[in-house]
Parts: sequence; structure tokens; C-alpha cells
Amino acid sequence: MDEDQELPCFPGVLCIISLRNFIDYLYFYKVYISFIGSVQESLVGVNSGGSDVLQLFTSTNLAYSVCFWTSFLLYLPGMVIINLFINEVNFKTHRQNIIDGWKRETFIYTKISLIVCFAVVIAIMNFIAILIMTQVANTSFSFEAIKVVGLSFIQSFIYLMFALLLATFFRRSGIAIIVFFIYGLLLESLFMWLLSNISPAAQYFLPLQVADSLIPFIRFKEMYKSMPSEMVMLIGAIAYAGLYIYMTVRKYKYDDL
Repeated sequence: MDEDQELPCFPGVLCIISLRNFIDYLYFYKVYISFIGSVQESLVGVNSGGSDVLQLFTSTNLAYSVCFWTSFLLYLPGMVIINLFINEVNFKTHRQNIIDGWKRETFIYTKISLIVCFAVVIAIMNFIAILIMTQVANTSFSFEAIKVVGLSFIQSFIYLMFALLLATFFRRSGIAIIVFFIYGLLLESLFMWLLSNISPAAQYFLPLQVADSLIPFIRFKEMYKSMPSEMVMLIGAIAYAGLYIYMTVRKYKYDDL
């Protein structure tokens, strides 16, 4: 399988995923405002069109709401990364590249570079979604959104690097994807619950939660009282990103082709 033929389709897939996510988010906004309007009508007899009573779409909260919502779809580009890497392993494309003169590190660094590109595209899509939602929700743009978009880049990078790490260890797309979903959606929540009873702050430093903690859901801040400061979480996230890069490169460098 020719890598050059595969790569062009992935930006398109990522754009489709981002577009679908934005449509879902816009639908959520419409349903949310409509629901609030219905509740107001049932209470006071007048439907004022609904209002943002939970303050999810204020100028300071909107960026967090958008990026929090989009984080749930990071498993989809994660699947793409897993399939891309394992397809090249199965079709021996990586071996041919090495025969042609590539170093092992060069090959795996191209995959990490692709993940950076994915994370940049996701961040750009989040920024565009924030700009559009400021118009839809009739609110002003906050420059804090730029910081939140930067955090979403780090979050996306960690999720996708974790997916690549699983791909290098399992070498079977089905197994890697199952582990990716089961750990992210089930096991990590279980580990968080266990750690919350032992050391509440430790639960935020699990492999994926360290990235999720950068962009908490704005209305659940009371649930994050034991979470360390944003700077501490940022340092932890960058440390995890470096660890994933190191483990991925080392595993591929010394593994059998």
C-alpha cells in the first residue's frame, strides 16, 4: 500500500469529523435554548425564546464548552492513526522505507509529525467553531479562547500519541482500537474513582485524564476542587506527551520489523 496514496484522504476524514462535530454542537445549542424556553413558558406562561441560564455560551465559557464537546470525538482520529500505522506494518511499507535508506527513527518521526498536523487541524477547527458560535450565541469573542484552543492542541496530541503507542505495542488494529476505547471510556473512569478514595489529586494524572483536565466542563468546576492548578496540569500533560514520544520511538526502534 502506497503511503502517498493514503495520506491525502486523512485530512478530508478529519475535516468531515470536525464538521459533523460542529453540526452536533450547533444542534445541542438549539435544543438547549429551546428546552430552556419551554421550561420558562411552563413556569411563567411566556416563552421568551430561551436564555443561557447555565452560562455555557458566555464570552468566557464558550471556548471551554466547544473544546470540551469536541474532545469526545478524539477517539475517531485516534482510530485513524492506529489503522494508518498498522496498515503500513501489515503491508510492509515501513520495511520497504527502511530498505530504501530510511532510519527507523525517521519512519516513526513521520508518524509523530502527522499527529502534530492532526492536532493543529483539530485546534484550527475548534477556533473556527468558537468564532461561529460567538455569532450564533450573540456573544463577544474572548481572547482567553486562544489559550483554550492551545490547550485543545495539547489534548489532541496526547490522545493521538496514546493511540500510536498502543499501535506500536499491539500491532493489530482491532486489539489496539478496542484497548483504546475500553481504557479511555471505561477503565480510566474506574481508576479515577479508585484514586479519588486514596489521593484525590492523583486521579487527574492518569494517561488521558491529564489531558482532559486541561479543559474541564465549565459547569462542573465544583467537581474539580481537588485538581491541581492549571500550570501543574499543563506540566503533567507535557511530561506525558514526552513520555509517549519516548516510549513509541524506543519500542519501534528496537522491535522486530
